[in-house]
Amino acid sequence: MYYIINMLVLFFLFAYQTTYDLQTAYTNLINPIITFFINSIGIEAIHSNINILLPSVTFKVLFGCNGLEALLIFSAGVIAFNTNLQYKLKYLIQGIAIISLINIFRVVILAYIVEYHNQYFNIMHDYITQDIMIFLAIILFLIFTHNAKIINSKGRI
Repeated sequence: MYYIINMLVLFFLFAYQTTYDLQTAYTNLINPIITFFINSIGIEAIHSNINILLPSVTFKVLFGCNGLEALLIFSAGVIAFNTNLQYKLKYLIQGIAIISLINIFRVVILAYIVEYHNQYFNIMHDYITQDIMIFLAIILFLIFTHNAKIINSKGRI
């Protein structure tokens, strides 16, 4: 139940802001990094707010595409798990960094696919890479719970 409450709070925190749009702020933070890596593999790319302009298409980096969906799944689980707060915060930061980094490379790979193998883009975007991100969030959470149980049984970090 605590996980569901956390998930709802985090979802509404990112999805329904009225004063400051955290989702757009996060996307604007990662898009220059994504654009740098796309350019480094030889594809001309420019970022403009939540958009990444490629030679053949424009990527609109929205919720899910920016990795926030996987981050929320992971973060809600870590926050809900009963363990030491210091370990929770440490692993939360590490997990968010790992998920963000993998998502950056996911978007770079999708840019490569859309430019050079466009016929595979829809299946890669809609199914394979999205599933990889959710799977990654679950795997990182399972590693966290395994290590947290060991820490809880020893009573230390």
